[in-house]
Amino acid sequence: MSDDLKQQLALANARAERLKKARHEAEKLLEEKSRELFAANQQLEEIQQNLQQDIQQATYELEVTNARLQSALDGKSAFLGQMSHEVRTPLNAIIGLSEILLGTRLDEAQHDYMSTINNGAKSMIVLIDDLLDITKIEAGRVDICPEPVDVHDLLRNINGMFELSAKQKDLQLDLQIDNTVPGTISIDVGRYTQIINNLISNAIKNTPQGRVFVQVGFRASADDDGGVLITKVVDTGIGIEATQLERIFGAYEQIGRPGQGAGLGLSICRQLCELMNGEISCESIPGRGSIFSVKLPVRTSTSRDLQASTEATASLPSLPPLRILVAEDNPTNQKVLTAQLAQLGQTPDMVENGAEAMEKIAQSEYDVVILDIQMPVMTGEETLQAIRDSAPSISTHYCIALTASTYQNQEARLLRLGFDAFLSKPLDLQVLAEALMNVPESLSMSLAEESSFIDWDNVVETLEEGAFDFTYLKTQFGEAHRAIFAEIAPSFLQHSYRELEQLIAHAQASEIEKISARSHSIKGAASSLGLNDLANILLRIENKPAAEDVVAKVTEVKIYMDQLKPIMERELAQCVSEG
Repeated sequence: MSDDLKQQLALANARAERLKKARHEAEKLLEEKSRELFAANQQLEEIQQNLQQDIQQATYELEVTNARLQSALDGKSAFLGQMSHEVRTPLNAIIGLSEILLGTRLDEAQHDYMSTINNGAKSMIVLIDDLLDITKIEAGRVDICPEPVDVHDLLRNINGMFELSAKQKDLQLDLQIDNTVPGTISIDVGRYTQIINNLISNAIKNTPQGRVFVQVGFRASADDDGGVLITKVVDTGIGIEATQLERIFGAYEQIGRPGQGAGLGLSICRQLCELMNGEISCESIPGRGSIFSVKLPVRTSTSRDLQASTEATASLPSLPPLRILVAEDNPTNQKVLTAQLAQLGQTPDMVENGAEAMEKIAQSEYDVVILDIQMPVMTGEETLQAIRDSAPSISTHYCIALTASTYQNQEARLLRLGFDAFLSKPLDLQVLAEALMNVPESLSMSLAEESSFIDWDNVVETLEEGAFDFTYLKTQFGEAHRAIFAEIAPSFLQHSYRELEQLIAHAQASEIEKISARSHSIKGAASSLGLNDLANILLRIENKPAAEDVVAKVTEVKIYMDQLKPIMERELAQCVSEG
């Protein structure tokens, strides 16, 4: 073997040895790294298991905490619901009876006192409602409902409610409304009233001597028909330290000395202002007094808007005689409800509990059954269930729930149980009337038929006198009733005579469904003008279109309208000449 070949072989062996050694070291390193990675994975798995255990423990603890919190909230809800019921019961009597007294003959001072009592009780209801709805306010689920209002009257009424408490502390209570403030604005009256009530109440409470002053101004917007209503409540009271001014609008904050107040009430005021896209602020000097300023964007309204809103609220609908059964255990509430129903031309049967109500229903048929929810012996809910589980002659009764508790969507819950309608105490007369207006006609048909008999000799004699009966239109539209008549009477005559021709043809052809539809159409138009005699005939035709005497009844409609038409045309001509 040559020397070159030996040298090359030696070099190859050396290279192979180095490679072998390098591979061995690499394998050793790989084995070490694998062991390290395995150990790391084991450690990671252990950490992950521990983390899962920690998460499970934290989840369990959170569930326990939530369960305890829910239990506390349920207890709070039950307490607030019960307290709401207990407070609303006397307020129901105050509001209901004061409204009835306001409708009687009172001298000026008595009327003023009674108005103050009524407005004060209504303000208490607003405060109770907002206390119960504090969670809704914080969750942003409170609706703001602006409506036209005479802000001057509103502020005078608010101020009037505090005159006695100011006088008892020998404080001067003043109200100044700047001449820039429009007469009528659109604002959420209840929310605004609550804010100002709270501020005046705090001012009087925190002012040992001197004066409480309410100042109201208005800054108009340049580009629309709105502006900012600025209400300031100024007092010469104990004042608030500068370090505490930032805290007074915080939820559940209590600052200063006991009795200085400004806790939850101011928090509600701030949240309500924000919901109304406004703001509230405070300036104060300790020992000299405070100034609370409320700035709310509002829209100006016309007097026509206010008139329409006021008349819509003040006008009570005309109700047919109804057979009404009321189950209410509280004697005061019985008295209030009886008086309110009497104002609506109704005479109810009154019982004290659900068991007595079931006895009455078994003996007599009723159009409406009003059930108080909290009664002894058998509650309103139990009575409703008993009614619905009875024979068809009883189970179909129209049942209205009456409760002083509105906490946590009470209305929706009771309607789901099977009540047909819901009324909340204190019971507003207008709301009660509207609820009774919604009673289906079929339930009171037999009584309606009896009351709808027409003495034609008397009707013809009245019509021949040539005067249209404006009673209904006056109750609905006040002084504007003739202008309204001039607008709708031509349409009524054209529409009703066209429908009457069709009704006569359907009656002669015994087309039952079309008879009912046409009579319903004319009835609605007649009711809009307060033509009750005509509406009653059409009601009988609508509900019994297959009656043997339907052609005769349709003929009565024709006779009546032929007598009425020239009278309406004369009134129209006179309205035009007056206009």
